Amino acid sequence: MTRSSDTGNGRPLRRLAARLTVLGMLCLGLLVLYFFLSRVYPFDWSVIPRYKLLFFDGLKMTLSLSAFSLGLSVLIGLVISLARTSKVQIAREFGAIYVWFFRNMPLLVVILLVYYGVGSIVMIDRFWAGVVSLAVFEGAYVAEIFRSGIEAVPEGEIEAARAFGLYNSQVFGSVIFPRAFRIAIPPLVGQLVSLVKDSSLVSVIALGDLTMRARQVGTQTLATLEAYIVLAGVYLTITSLLSFLGNCLERRLKIP
Repeated sequence: MTRSSDTGNGRPLRRLAARLTVLGMLCLGLLVLYFFLSRVYPFDWSVIPRYKLLFFDGLKMTLSLSAFSLGLSVLIGLVISLARTSKVQIAREFGAIYVWFFRNMPLLVVILLVYYGVGSIVMIDRFWAGVVSLAVFEGAYVAEIFRSGIEAVPEGEIEAARAFGLYNSQVFGSVIFPRAFRIAIPPLVGQLVSLVKDSSLVSVIALGDLTMRARQVGTQTLATLEAYIVLAGVYLTITSLLSFLGNCLERRLKIP
């Protein structure tokens, strides 16, 4: 018993040590790569502080775009997942076609269709065109995540709730959705990280997000590589923080 307990307690420490070792090797490799690049490319990091406000402006736009898109995509995904699991044939077919269309359509094409297609009929701001494009695209993936979570709820729990005399809406709100949401947390976090990364594509419609600002800095100063290294570092930081927070939420709401 003692040996088994010690092994279990030492496992996280070994995992942490292994990760730190790999991270150290990766950092060393990047330093070596930077050394060789600096021999052929004249790095000029002094331009980055001069344009920090431009980067902050792009970061604020990216975070705002991601936040609004996330909220709308979750709402769309929930509605489509309910349609996919509905007993009404038309609703199921509508949900299936929606998921089929957007999961087989490149996000870049969706952005162009919304901004230049819908935008030619109805005036739409670049920001909201980006929000709508990301939301309808990511909503198809969120719908499948919710659908799989709903279908993973044990039928016995649903029948037990109905046996207590709960209405269908009460069964969904009290039993199905809470359980399905907890099941869906890991893939939802992954989808959120994908959404933040996909938001870089809105620069194609000249929206001043982080990618667009980095491109502007590179064009104006010719320090293109420096600007894109900063861009990569910021995205890596954001997505790493989201993954960490998602893992904490997953452990907190883990189904026993």
